[in-house]
Amino acid sequence: MNKIIGILAGAGILLGVFSVPVSTQARAGNTSSSEELIQTMNQQIAELMKQIQELTVQLDSLKKAKGEVKKAVKEVEATIRITSQLRIGMNNEDITLLQEVLATDPEVYPEGLITGYFGPLTERAVKRFQKRMGVEQVGVVGPKTLSKINELLEEGAGASGKVPPGLLVSPGISKKLGYVPQPPSDQKLPPGISKKLSEEEEEEEEEEEDIVAPIISVIAASSTTASSTKITWTTDEDANSKVWYDTSTPLVIATSTFMVSSSELTVDHDLTLTDLTASTTYYYLVISADASDNIATSSEELFTTLSE
Repeated sequence: MNKIIGILAGAGILLGVFSVPVSTQARAGNTSSSEELIQTMNQQIAELMKQIQELTVQLDSLKKAKGEVKKAVKEVEATIRITSQLRIGMNNEDITLLQEVLATDPEVYPEGLITGYFGPLTERAVKRFQKRMGVEQVGVVGPKTLSKINELLEEGAGASGKVPPGLLVSPGISKKLGYVPQPPSDQKLPPGISKKLSEEEEEEEEEEEDIVAPIISVIAASSTTASSTKITWTTDEDANSKVWYDTSTPLVIATSTFMVSSSELTVDHDLTLTDLTASTTYYYLVISADASDNIATSSEELFTTLSE
């Protein structure tokens, strides 16, 4: 802004400086020199106006950036976080916030006292929280525990500045932190969280009832010799591997039919057939079953061994 004012002042000075010579020369009849001088002044004024326009644009950009910075600062200030490591015997606002978080689950902090003092009750609550989070149960809020708590606050509280009820048992938070919430039976949760918990339980039950067989694809016989070949295929989920094969078609699976198998659950299947007869066409089926014993069987394929 000061630079813009300086440029305007400079423009005024230029106009004042050149006004006297123009008048004098005009009276002297030197029209040509006056016109040249006026042209020079007009060019200088045009250049000054251009600079003013550029600086005005820069000033608008700076104002906008300043506004965005202020907004970001307000959002950061509104977001509640624990900023320091905590241990027994301490007394501060971070401990008050810690206790508010722990108290959202009565199994973690049954006493639910919000005092701002880190005493034995808070220490035991921290250990229970650490056990649930899979962190060493030391009773001290160190870097790992601090990270977990601030993740909870970031996901659950956001910029609201308040610890929401049921924070430690919220299903959305559990997905973020990778643990399954187990609210006590006597805890009254907000309707929204209670509904989400019920929905997730139903989803888990549905996931447990796997009735879909694997999808078999990319079946191939490769590295074939006079007495062996390698059968490969893929499935869309982990499953075991089995190949039935014979020299007759259609292939009929019976106790006398040749078979190789592997119980390893995988998506990339690879079995080698050996002791084959040279210059012979073999027909085969691949079969895969997932962990829930849903079985998938391919269509009949064939390969021919090489001559000896």
